[in-house]
Amino acid sequence: MKWHFRKSRAADLKKFFWPQGIAIVGASADPAKPGGRMIQLLQGHHYPGRIYPINPRRREIQGLPACSDLAAVKGKADLVVIAVEAPGVPGIVEQCAALGMKNIVVVSAGFAETGGEGKLLQEQLAALVEKEGLTLLGPNCIGFVNSLQPAAASFSLTVESGVLRSGPAAFVAQSGGLGILAIFLADLEKYGFSYMISTGNEVGLDFAAAIEFLASEPRVGVIGGYLEGVRDGVALRRSCRAAAAAGKPVLILKAGASREAAAAIRSHTGALAGSEEAYRAFFRREGVFAVETLTEMLSLFKVFAPGRLPRGKGTAVMSLSGGMGVLATDLCARAGLELARFSPETERELRLLLPPIATVGNPLDPTAAMVSRLADLRRVIELILADPAVDVFIFTTALWRSYGVEAGEIFVELFRETGKPLLVIWPGCSSEIKEVLLKSGLPFFSELKEGVYAAAALWRYAAFQEKRRAAKRSALPPPPAGPLPEISPSGLTEAEMKRLLSRWGIAVPRGEVARAPEEALCAAGRIGYPVVLKALSPEIAHKTEIGAIRLGLADAAALRQGWEQMQRDLSERAPQLTVEAYLVEEMLPIQLELIAGAKDDPVLGPFLLLGLGGIYVELFEDLSLRPAPLHPAEIREMLEELKSAPLLKGFRGSAPVDSSSLVEAVARFSQLAAALQGQYREMEINPLVICPDGRAVAVDALLLR
Repeated sequence: MKWHFRKSRAADLKKFFWPQGIAIVGASADPAKPGGRMIQLLQGHHYPGRIYPINPRRREIQGLPACSDLAAVKGKADLVVIAVEAPGVPGIVEQCAALGMKNIVVVSAGFAETGGEGKLLQEQLAALVEKEGLTLLGPNCIGFVNSLQPAAASFSLTVESGVLRSGPAAFVAQSGGLGILAIFLADLEKYGFSYMISTGNEVGLDFAAAIEFLASEPRVGVIGGYLEGVRDGVALRRSCRAAAAAGKPVLILKAGASREAAAAIRSHTGALAGSEEAYRAFFRREGVFAVETLTEMLSLFKVFAPGRLPRGKGTAVMSLSGGMGVLATDLCARAGLELARFSPETERELRLLLPPIATVGNPLDPTAAMVSRLADLRRVIELILADPAVDVFIFTTALWRSYGVEAGEIFVELFRETGKPLLVIWPGCSSEIKEVLLKSGLPFFSELKEGVYAAAALWRYAAFQEKRRAAKRSALPPPPAGPLPEISPSGLTEAEMKRLLSRWGIAVPRGEVARAPEEALCAAGRIGYPVVLKALSPEIAHKTEIGAIRLGLADAAALRQGWEQMQRDLSERAPQLTVEAYLVEEMLPIQLELIAGAKDDPVLGPFLLLGLGGIYVELFEDLSLRPAPLHPAEIREMLEELKSAPLLKGFRGSAPVDSSSLVEAVARFSQLAAALQGQYREMEINPLVICPDGRAVAVDALLLR
């Protein structure tokens, strides 16, 4: 089932995740069982609604009156949680539908993740969800936790403090265990989640629907997730864009990069892992932070939680340890941050406060003489934060325990007074100081690299939001009028593909199709020598290897000789190949060769690849990848990412390339890739040449089904 998210759905999901009454089918007096543990957690964390245990063999469960079945519930049950053996689940879901109980969580396992009969059970469950219009979470999930209500509608929850903390972060997990681990690790940092949603096998609500719901929730400021795979890439894109529009960063820990992990995922949830490269490009395009560990995700949660984004990447580093300041400076450069240059006024004021031996600059080391002068240190930080060139402030020190708690309180006050991102990195911080800092919500880090990279994430997200706004203001070239062509099962020949490209406004060489040597000679006479001769067949992916191309044929004799030699080469190297005809084209002068390719990913849709082309594609693999279609600004960004980017600007005396025609051609090709989604496996222009006059011309092209 595809979950079609609308505004009305957001209201429906609000009722789902904020139930006023919860019925638990399979309720138990034994907390070791899922149906017993859930009642224990709901009561232990002070769920304010009614709890209806459903068990035909008990009249009372954990101090609550039990009902024999759902029909016996005399109050309002907004949510039904099913915790029985898998074969009994469809029947209970049917009963829910008959009673008008549309919101269901199935924590039971034994469905598609087990194969065989479990897969058939899941298909039966999916059919019921579709037919009855049910909102169902699971099966094979651990439920959800809403700490705002609070409602711990889960059979698994562990927090060291015993307190269900709340906070601006939310977490969606295709592995319930990792969802609970995230809550546990956050609790150790005095940090909490507003929601933790375990999606399981995703018969109804999926990862994307949960993200989109959280994007609409006003008390959620940042969204994290553990993702194994998706079935609906369009829905995932829509949810990420909803979060971006709401200004809520999305952080995803994506599993399935290796072949072995992808196989494990299929056995775990039945999801498709998808292409690692496609997911990476997808995340970059949609502003999603791809993290590698839960620890890294928690670092970003902390830095995004205050909701402050820098105006730029100008960073001030202040350290009470010279070595820490130098290391922080190196890490800033590596992470893409730039050290801000203080204004003359700021430097003048700093000199009045600092000891004569201090070097006034960025990074700033006030020296050990300042460690006891807390009032002056506070004034120093105020001056730096007030400097217009400073977008982010990082304070770092090693031990400094003598005035620790008092210093911690000063940082908390400064954090509350400024609107700029302020981070404290303090590896030798005592537990008392850490308690003061963490309770305030100030981004605190015990490790230097962790803190600096978190600061860089703030700037990257701010830059992404600015690019997103700019992309809205830039227009894509209009697509041509008329219907799209029907693509044959064998794909398109080069000549057919070039006709399609030309129709979409992409320049191609002047050329004609010939089926005999005399036709080729006549065509060359009209085009003008020198010419290129190519064999036409949708079966040919690489012409050079089998001798299916002849370049620089200067006259009629050379063309005739080239035709005859090609016939011999093809019969020897590709005897099974069916050649439909031959293409005679003008020989173009070339300044630079690139490749523009498109791949229709089965999960995430069409992607555009751009890089150094011709015969160097496989050799250097200098490529950039993005989901299609693309705005011109995004294409220029892709060009900047290439290792060969200096060639475009003029390298060692070579002339710079006028990229305007190239950008327009690639933008049009990306539109074509999106328009033909589902009709091809791969499309390619290679080479896409830049001529000395600046024209971008598709010299060779193919489309494979």
